Amino acid sequence: MNRELQTKPDWLRTMYRWEQKAITVNGRTMAYIDEGDAKARPVILLHGNPTWSFLYRDFIEPLTQAGYRTIVPDWIGAGYSDKPRVDAALTLAHHIADLVSLVDQLQLRSYVIVGQDWGGPQGVGAALQRKEWLTALVLMNTWLFTGYVGHFHSSPRPWTTWIAPLIGQFFMKRYKVLSHAGPSVLSKRGMTKTEARAYHHIYDEPDSDHVVLTWPRTIPMHEGDRGWNDMLAIERRLPELANVPTILLWAPEDNVFPIEYANRLKELLPHAEGPITFNNAAHFLQDDRGKDIAQAIVEFLNRTIGRQQ
Repeated sequence: MNRELQTKPDWLRTMYRWEQKAITVNGRTMAYIDEGDAKARPVILLHGNPTWSFLYRDFIEPLTQAGYRTIVPDWIGAGYSDKPRVDAALTLAHHIADLVSLVDQLQLRSYVIVGQDWGGPQGVGAALQRKEWLTALVLMNTWLFTGYVGHFHSSPRPWTTWIAPLIGQFFMKRYKVLSHAGPSVLSKRGMTKTEARAYHHIYDEPDSDHVVLTWPRTIPMHEGDRGWNDMLAIERRLPELANVPTILLWAPEDNVFPIEYANRLKELLPHAEGPITFNNAAHFLQDDRGKDIAQAIVEFLNRTIGRQQ
């Protein structure tokens, strides 16, 4: 049985009016948006850390108006989905399995994966398990490989401090440096207090932001790290996607996944279009340049695969 989702506050509905549905994936309840013609080609929009499906609010209408079925899940641990307080429920492998379960239960065929940040490896990891139904891939400021660690993830301030034992817990749990100060702090366009509240309110409950610390600690920077073998398995299977239309959309001002990550993806996916860059945008480019990026995705899909399954 699917449990009822937390009720959205009225102030949020004015910005995020779409109904969130609930589905049980591997014993936990996942919230998701499902808009558009049920017979149209599904486009699955996947967020990363520390956001939720609200990040794609400027994508839903353009995609559905263009004739696509738009599906936007909240990963387990984020948004309005269940929020387990244990790392074991929030591994890369678990997130991949959760998305595979969603694809299977909704019987999604001829689908498109759109992934940013953790939405990249988790989305592609799931797609490789259901490769026969994948028709296109859109990657934005993400990574699918081991062996390269950029400046941000190797610097003591802020990254290695945030994920360190004890002190990391202090910054992430007590001061909520990501869950309550992520998208709003990094915004290039400037964000209203209500928009910032929309991103952050989902982690108001004590310890509800467990995933926000688990995700960083799962980034495989060295062999033997948590998530290394899972990411390596994805990287090794990327040649299997050579016939899947792929595009790289990038915010070069992002200091988390700068353009070097796009260049590395281009080496691994040489058939991919791009990287096509968007200025005046940083790590959360969907928020900074949402309408422009949504239009670029619609144009890419119309040109390569079309809206019908």
